[in-house]
Amino acid sequence: MKKFLLPMIALILFYGSSLFVTYLPMGVFDSDRVLVPHFLIIFILLMSVYYHNTTAILYAFIFGFLYDSFFTEVLGVYLFLFPFVTFLTSRIMKVLHSNLIVTSIIILLNVSILEFLVYQINLLIGKTDWAISQFADLRLWPTLVLNAAFLIIVSYPLKSLLVKIEKERLED
Repeated sequence: MKKFLLPMIALILFYGSSLFVTYLPMGVFDSDRVLVPHFLIIFILLMSVYYHNTTAILYAFIFGFLYDSFFTEVLGVYLFLFPFVTFLTSRIMKVLHSNLIVTSIIILLNVSILEFLVYQINLLIGKTDWAISQFADLRLWPTLVLNAAFLIIVSYPLKSLLVKIEKERLED
């Protein structure tokens, strides 16, 4: 049962992100703001720091492909960007001390890198015509606030779970 725990959490967060967008009342926030929940990639980035890096990159490839297949019109964007930011996070955290505050800052930095790269790709292929200031105001900052709130809520429980599972994995 324990070997199915991480895939189950990843699937719940994958599906939960779309449910969050579907059931978020539009009147709660200013209607032109775009909130993008990156709950799944936050979990994968936490996995790369507190669990096994290779497993996290594998999850990033698999769920990047699924994310592209279900949510985007351009295939391959998240397939390559999820593993890229996962690899980047793991390399940065090898240099820095991996306490929860530093890890959270690095994760939010990498979520912003992910958002910026997706924006750049969409700008390149003509899917958006927003200027960078519009992108930052209407999508980047609201997305970072939403994901920071999610990270504050789940980071400690997920860290504890991942450290426990990693310890058990190393003992076997």
